[in-house]
Amino acid sequence: MARSRAGKGFMAVGGLAALLALGGCSDRTLDTGLVGSVFGGGPAPDAPTPVRGMSGENKAYPNLATVPPRPTDVPSVEQRQKDLTALEQERAQARAAAKALEEKYKPVPVPPKPKG
Repeated sequence: MARSRAGKGFMAVGGLAALLALGGCSDRTLDTGLVGSVFGGGPAPDAPTPVRGMSGENKAYPNLATVPPRPTDVPSVEQRQKDLTALEQERAQARAAAKALEEKYKPVPVPPKPKG
């Protein structure tokens, strides 16, 4: 009898967990969250939300006249080459420092197996 009670308890908990998990399949859950969809809080169904904005309902084409102008503060070829050279030198210094640390902190060799 105790076993059947425990089984019913597990079934009730499992059913509740399944109910909450399946509640996550609703598109309303995406807009209001799990608690909002269960208790009815959150925005009205027709209110614009980020999720509804991504659904493809907004099919208006953008106005191409609103595209910003081309950037004017682009570095020159000489400046980019100077930056690349500085980065290469910094990378070489970092590799040399890493090699020096590896030499300083070499791992101890594994001792041979004892005979016997």
